[in-house]
Amino acid sequence: MISRRQLAKFGLAALALPPFATAAPFTSQTIKVIVPNSPGPGTDVLGRFFASYMAKHWNSTVLVENKAGSGGQIATDFAAKAPPDGTVILITTSAHFTYPYLHAKLPFDPVIDLVPVAQFVQGGFAVVVATNSPFKTVQDLISEAKRQPGTISYASAGVGSPTHMAGAQFGHTAGINIVHIPYKDASQVMTDVIGGQLQMGLTGTSTAMSMIQAGKLRALAVTSAKRVPALANVPTLDESGLRGYDVTSPIFALTRAGTPAATVSEISRIMLEAANTPEFKEVADRLGYVMDLQDAAKMRSNMPSEFAKWKRMVDISGAKPG
Repeated sequence: MISRRQLAKFGLAALALPPFATAAPFTSQTIKVIVPNSPGPGTDVLGRFFASYMAKHWNSTVLVENKAGSGGQIATDFAAKAPPDGTVILITTSAHFTYPYLHAKLPFDPVIDLVPVAQFVQGGFAVVVATNSPFKTVQDLISEAKRQPGTISYASAGVGSPTHMAGAQFGHTAGINIVHIPYKDASQVMTDVIGGQLQMGLTGTSTAMSMIQAGKLRALAVTSAKRVPALANVPTLDESGLRGYDVTSPIFALTRAGTPAATVSEISRIMLEAANTPEFKEVADRLGYVMDLQDAAKMRSNMPSEFAKWKRMVDISGAKPG
């Protein structure tokens, strides 16, 4: 979890960037950056960075609105029902790609109601246990799960969340039966792992970073294909024996379908310009993210494969539409 002091530092870093006295060319209205969780997690930090950058460079009012709840659906529904004029920009994650396969009925269509703007980073997850846990390595945990099937449980940020999907893929790849316990809040996952109420948790590296570095949690592995620079001593799951395991979640921006192409192009341009700054890359590094920049056109071409990829993970998880 990122502290308020760090949030302020990141915001000030963005505001300190050299100004370009150009107002947003498509509107004189307030622009809203919608974040699907409460203040603190990586999506919120990035949303505030972009809002500060756009406000400065467009000489416009750009506000961040946190709309947490329902696995991101509240924020997504708000953006899907916004005017098609680029004044509402949603920052979201791979949870967006699981919606059609986890919900029999949605108040929006994730495929057609929103259009891609830009993608920025890939965020991995950490397999964490309490510091006094008997599990010192991933193989320790796998051995116990094989010795006593169904006795190892893990917590995620909720059914269908990226951490749920990462955990299901972990069990599938390792050939073990681990029990999923959905939580509503990632910070509560860490609290209960630290307190010994949970044997293990899966949480975003950005969320768990400070707890791991402070010695309050032990990270057994990260889910990305490469090690996270800020957690250089923590192996990947691939290095831990789960060959080929690589699960990360993209963080990207969407806006309402029907928004003029020129407007989408301008928003994409300014956000990718912000993401190319040293200040943004410093923020991404601190959060354990890997840069993965895509403009709207590239995102559009990749969307079908992303939906298909996350459908496969939903199928592996056994989660059914509710």
